[in-house]
Amino acid sequence: MKKIAYTSLLYFIIIVLTSCSGGGGDDTNNGNGGDGGGNQSGTPVPKAATLSKPANNTECLEVDAVKFEWNKSEDTSQYTIVVKNLLTQSSISQTTTATSADITLDKGFPYSWHIISLNTGSATATSAKWKFYLSGTPLKNHTPFPADIIAPRPGQTVSLGTVQLSWSFSDIDSGDSHTFDIYLDRTDASNKINSNYTATKKSITVSETGTYYWRIVTKDNHGAKSNSGTSTFVVVE
Repeated sequence: MKKIAYTSLLYFIIIVLTSCSGGGGDDTNNGNGGDGGGNQSGTPVPKAATLSKPANNTECLEVDAVKFEWNKSEDTSQYTIVVKNLLTQSSISQTTTATSADITLDKGFPYSWHIISLNTGSATATSAKWKFYLSGTPLKNHTPFPADIIAPRPGQTVSLGTVQLSWSFSDIDSGDSHTFDIYLDRTDASNKINSNYTATKKSITVSETGTYYWRIVTKDNHGAKSNSGTSTFVVVE
């Protein structure tokens, strides 16, 4: 009886030791993999910042550098500001722990800007995107901001048949009237399909599959115009 009891106890100890050894290896692997998939270590996800200045759709008359300001967001230790020239499509970015930044920009261009909230985790939060025109000196008329493509989204897949193109636009000069030239083709969006179009939606019929290229030129009643840049969508059966 004693021999049986001793054998059973020894067998039990071996099982426990084996289980503990295997479990320790799994814990190590899980810990290493957690940091790459988001804030799994318990770090809270940062909140999006609220933009303050320059105000949306306004003219900026700074002489040397534009002062950007935004409100502090929760669970955030750093902010990356991204400023994009809407005509050249070039962007600059700057990371700071403050809630403001002074950035020197070329005058005579429209810009967009937004803030990315960061902390020690891998998750981020992005603010709304605002636009402004940097003139340097007051202008009697401002070029409309380039239109924003709404649908189809860039690279979106759609079916043969009717496709609705839609876009939005803005202009510092709220009293201006606007029309649009619509360009669409299968190569480089150089083919104009509508001139002086007055709405921001256009239904077209596509009968061939493949990639389509399109863009919008926004014009005001003073002759100023801006280009949305080329977007694409893919037509399938």
